Amino acid sequence: MKNNEKNTLREIIVRVMCFFLGVLLTLSGVLIKERVLLNSKKANEEQEVAVEEAVEPENIQAKEEPEPEEEMIGDSHIAVSVLENYSEEVEQKIQALKEQPVLEADDSVNATTRVISNMDGKPSKLNWKPFYAAINSTINTTLSQKEQERSSYEETMAMNAFDKKIIEESTIDFSGVKISILGDSLTAGSTLSDEDRDTHNYPAVLSRILGCEVVNLGIGGSTVSSCATTYPMVERWSDIPRDSDIIIVFGGTNDCLFETRDQFGVLDYAQRMNEDTFCGDLDRMLGAMKYTYRDNMDDRYVRLIYINPPSTILNDGVVAVDPNKYVPQWEYAQAINEIAPNYGFDVIDFYNTNLLNSHDYTINSEFIRDGVHGNIAGYQIMAEHIASEIIQMIQQ
Repeated sequence: MKNNEKNTLREIIVRVMCFFLGVLLTLSGVLIKERVLLNSKKANEEQEVAVEEAVEPENIQAKEEPEPEEEMIGDSHIAVSVLENYSEEVEQKIQALKEQPVLEADDSVNATTRVISNMDGKPSKLNWKPFYAAINSTINTTLSQKEQERSSYEETMAMNAFDKKIIEESTIDFSGVKISILGDSLTAGSTLSDEDRDTHNYPAVLSRILGCEVVNLGIGGSTVSSCATTYPMVERWSDIPRDSDIIIVFGGTNDCLFETRDQFGVLDYAQRMNEDTFCGDLDRMLGAMKYTYRDNMDDRYVRLIYINPPSTILNDGVVAVDPNKYVPQWEYAQAINEIAPNYGFDVIDFYNTNLLNSHDYTINSEFIRDGVHGNIAGYQIMAEHIASEIIQMIQQ
């Protein structure tokens, strides 16, 4: 067997081992937490029984408390009272959003936060803000800083309460709008059952929330770069329909699980334009998309959005195999946040916002059970956050 064939076989074996290691770490954590919760619940029940037996029935005057009203989100029950805990925070964010000034196209804006305005003379079906800075923007906030503020579960619940309020108050008509999403198995909903996949993947939910057409171009296993997959986005982005009004790229999860340091490449602009590296392929793909779907569109303006994937515990297993060979996910997130805005992409940053971070056991047990992919409830939260962000990009 030739050396390159041996190296390829070794890479495949390492990737498979890393994947199952990550799954094992995730599932063990979830099982431990569920066992603790079960034991705690059992102890509480036994204590309640003991108290009831010790009190005479005729002396019991306690008023029965009504059970908290629950709201069904996919296949998970989340008490409405949990969301109500963030009502004050939501109102503060809503008020801040209403007071936020809308920058004009010629205003001076820092290059790292700059989002290119509507192209002159090109109409759009939607009245986009010239520049968009989300109220929960993480431009100057890292994931580690967010994790110190509160857990991913608490952050996700707070953001979801805010997203629901934004969606509820929106008066935007999305009928006739086409959204196309280029992605991987998270977009395809690959881990959902055959019965649920077509109706509960996040693009399908997004379509129902906004009331518009959403084209799902998600393929399981797809990476951004061509160095580690047979379905790279850098080679299939041209499949995006030319009549799209909003184009979303949701990629990077598989890259951070399967690519080596050499395949990641170099973020520095002067050195990153190398094919078959994540940084190089991301740069040339987004540049080509901007030229094709925005600068070169003769009839109308197209909005471009990149979703930075949420933090996954599986990347820890990959990096643990060889820290010098594999790349931590924060470097992929940094590359996306630096490169995408340079080509007019708004960034919806799942990573640094601490949204659906699978290092959180509660997130794992409720929404991201394999450490990467959402269940029905997880995809519902993803769709609501994306819908909320899009609504905030539009002047109402």
